[in-house]
Amino acid sequence: MTTSTPAPAGQATGQATGPEGSPQQQVLKLLAGKMISSVICVLAQVGVADHLTEGPREVADLAAATGTDPGMLYRFLRAAASVGLYEELPDGRFTLTETGQYMRSDIPGSLRYLAYLYGEESIWNCFGYAVETLRTGRPTGPKVRGGKGWFEYMEERPEYAEVFHKAMTGTSDISAAIAEAYDFGRFTTIADIAGGQGRLLSAVLTKNPQARGVLFDQASAIQGAAPVLEAQGVADRVECVVGDFFASIPQGPDAYLLKAIMHDWDDENCVKILKNIKKALEGKPEGRVFVIEAVVPDGNDWHFSKAMDIAMGVSLGSKERNRKEWTRLLAEAGFELVGTTPTVPPHHIIEARPV
Repeated sequence: MTTSTPAPAGQATGQATGPEGSPQQQVLKLLAGKMISSVICVLAQVGVADHLTEGPREVADLAAATGTDPGMLYRFLRAAASVGLYEELPDGRFTLTETGQYMRSDIPGSLRYLAYLYGEESIWNCFGYAVETLRTGRPTGPKVRGGKGWFEYMEERPEYAEVFHKAMTGTSDISAAIAEAYDFGRFTTIADIAGGQGRLLSAVLTKNPQARGVLFDQASAIQGAAPVLEAQGVADRVECVVGDFFASIPQGPDAYLLKAIMHDWDDENCVKILKNIKKALEGKPEGRVFVIEAVVPDGNDWHFSKAMDIAMGVSLGSKERNRKEWTRLLAEAGFELVGTTPTVPPHHIIEARPV
């Protein structure tokens, strides 16, 4: 009597690998995530959504407008439509869905430039070497970028620096929600450290007209701040300062904001930044630092910060942090965590005072 090993489903039997919705199909769907993400990033790079603001268009028209191959563009759009960003109409034209509107560059909260940034070669290519990070605990980003850190690399590529700042400006459209979520009214001067073009600071100052502001960042960010500050009507209350937060932090403010900064750096560098803020707050026991970042939740549920944590580890050697890690990091720099206020996911306003 002979025995044989059953062939895996869908091989020797010729049957499908499992019914739609089966655990196996769910794994296949997850594995396709890399491919779909690439599609979204590439379509954002060539700006397809900006050519659909007036309504549906033929693929040939879109290809001519974006400098792409019509046949391949159709295939990319079909894939993007399968996840709800675009819709193929019965006549073959494509249009944006409600979700896909966020791929436009001209709407509040646009994610077009963030998608463009995520597809930037030095960020994307890090994941090709992710197993090295898993085995060594070190990022592969510097390897991909020729030994350079991300910010050094970006300074040498003005086109990507522009994309980066536009991406940060787009995601800063949650600024009004942050300004509403916490009462900053007791502070006289509020500094936004590495505040980019001033979108968050503008929202906070608009909500608190008695306060003044300091916008502190590198020159490549500050040079684009004036139009934002003027458009928001706060330019006369903001001092723009160019500098390096590893060297020093402007003294004078009684509140400091750090939005989406700490997750770019490892613990050692985060402590350096926070200690410079602690020094700037000397003599102001009621002063505060507000770290606006994700607080990674416990448990097994999906949360964007858990995926972003891998991206930061692979590319920069940094991380997202849970409440215990934030408490420990702040304490090492001489701060006590006062509390966290949830705002637009995945962000929390993490309040700390000097001790």
